[in-house]
Amino acid sequence: MINPFLQRARNYPLKLSVDIHSFCNGRCTICPYPKYARRLSQGTMDWSLYQRIVQEAGEIGKEHNFRPLMSYCYMGEPFLADDLYRYTFLAEQAGMDLSLNTNAAAMTEEKINALLDSGFSGKIHISFHGITPEVYQRIMGLDYYLALKHIHYLLERYPHEKICVRGVDDRWPKGEKQMWTAYWRPYGVELEYLRPISRCGSVSRLLPRKLRNPDKIKLYGCRYHHPLVEMVILFDGRAVMCCQDMGREVIWGNVSRDGILGVWNSDIRKKVVEKLYSGRPGGKDFLCSRCEQALGKAGITHALAEASWRKMTRRRAGFKPPEKSTDKMVTAWK
Repeated sequence: MINPFLQRARNYPLKLSVDIHSFCNGRCTICPYPKYARRLSQGTMDWSLYQRIVQEAGEIGKEHNFRPLMSYCYMGEPFLADDLYRYTFLAEQAGMDLSLNTNAAAMTEEKINALLDSGFSGKIHISFHGITPEVYQRIMGLDYYLALKHIHYLLERYPHEKICVRGVDDRWPKGEKQMWTAYWRPYGVELEYLRPISRCGSVSRLLPRKLRNPDKIKLYGCRYHHPLVEMVILFDGRAVMCCQDMGREVIWGNVSRDGILGVWNSDIRKKVVEKLYSGRPGGKDFLCSRCEQALGKAGITHALAEASWRKMTRRRAGFKPPEKSTDKMVTAWK
């Protein structure tokens, strides 16, 4: 049996998450960064490598008639780069859409001005976990008032519909969610209230009981199909399984050596993606077996129904899909 989602896989990514650097100023209780920052290599991406990534991504978009999406620092804080605007400007000039994920503590007025003056027009997602200072600082370990000051400066200068505020409920006290919502809603920004996840067991206390014995869990794919659409590139050029692979457990290859397409179509990537969509147990050593976003049998049925519904509603709205691609990823099912 070939998983229906895998049948529609492309031989190029739609999204890139690029670690222009791997550093973060936060110490969030829901993130494994504090642990991995001590264990894993850290660094800043070479500018020439970033240029090659952007150039190839832009060419892929032009060839296949779409605008690739780029975000930065999947486990870090992009505004720690003093020249973030230089990275975003190059990507937008290459025909890419941009998305920034930030905790806002390092998003100073000067950096906001430089970013907007460069012509940045992407989506900005702001992590603000809680609305009372005590809850916020317990979860994020940052200066509540400084981050809030930076956010309000951004709100005065950037379209609110392009700003999303995320709140992850890590043991929020009673009434915190209501106060958090009431504070941000009048600004007209998008709101995302989320429950914490374990990042494939990297934050062990958050790992659900049902995933603590993964040997018998059958895998039918990813709820968001990250490995079918997105490539996460580390500062040194290595590509990992997805944005949840913060422990760098599955390395697809290195784009500094083989380029985006070379890594995307490598045997290593194909094998691990097929394993995720196989309908068989992945085993305790396979990170997807420990991921809350992995699909079980019921999950893939629901996902297929959702996909069909989205397709139908888009057609009713007059959306014309691009010509069907024939460059599907080769699969080797047994």
